[in-house]
Amino acid sequence: MASDVIAYCLGMEFSPLSSTLVKGQSITTRLSRRAIARGRAAGVDQKRSGVTLSGAELVARLGPHPARRWGLDLGADDGLARWLIAACLLAPRGDEEAAGAARRALAERGLDAPGCLAQAGAQPVAAALIASSYPKPEITAARLVRASASLIERHGGRLSALVAGADGLAELGAALLGLAPGVGPAAVAEFLRPLRERFAAAREVPLTPAARAAAIHVGLLREGEDEEGEPGALRSVLSQENPAPDLADVEAALNRLGRRACRRGAVGSCPLREGCPALARARSDGGGAGAR
Repeated sequence: MASDVIAYCLGMEFSPLSSTLVKGQSITTRLSRRAIARGRAAGVDQKRSGVTLSGAELVARLGPHPARRWGLDLGADDGLARWLIAACLLAPRGDEEAAGAARRALAERGLDAPGCLAQAGAQPVAAALIASSYPKPEITAARLVRASASLIERHGGRLSALVAGADGLAELGAALLGLAPGVGPAAVAEFLRPLRERFAAAREVPLTPAARAAAIHVGLLREGEDEEGEPGALRSVLSQENPAPDLADVEAALNRLGRRACRRGAVGSCPLREGCPALARARSDGGGAGAR
């Protein structure tokens, strides 16, 4: 299971080599250090002329991380537990609107925290998900209840102890996957991304492919940077801004941009509109004609 998390986070198909230890270092650790080295090697040159929008501007235009949007304090155990539930809702399709509607329906019924979910059982949870039009409500409800009960029974509801006590991404991923059947690598990666700055074991989680594609399009990354492991190059670029924006907020904004436009090649639907660099290039290449 641990290697499944690593493979997912690295964007590769499963390979037994993913979790092999070489001279005491996991492959993910070595990959993340290479990413950090790339970022440091760029140095002050990370403030590059090709940047069309800063990280702060992207967050202002496209919004912060979902946890911040939903008022979840990831520095507290209660906020972490609620974020785990939200990550499980968000992971299957990455649909923030559907996940947000499901969270609201659960919160209205007092069912948005693991303790309440574990006590309630699957039926009322499924009813709340049905009311919000969330897909596969019965399956999702059973998954949320099982994971919540496991978190309460095994860890006293304290995710901070589970995460802080893990020795690297492989061990942490295995512990989170083991909470319940159906809590998969996508949910684990979703949960861990905003926790890179707080927990060392989470730092190795890479950018989402959509976020990386968008970062390249707006000039925050160059081709070849942050392909795997810890996003050291992007962190280095953002550190040049004053004040430096939160990495998780910028990644979430980039992910929205990438999902809507960059990864699909859908220049015409880019949420940046006239600020879209790809649209500007298309118009320049076409002699001023608008992109389709």
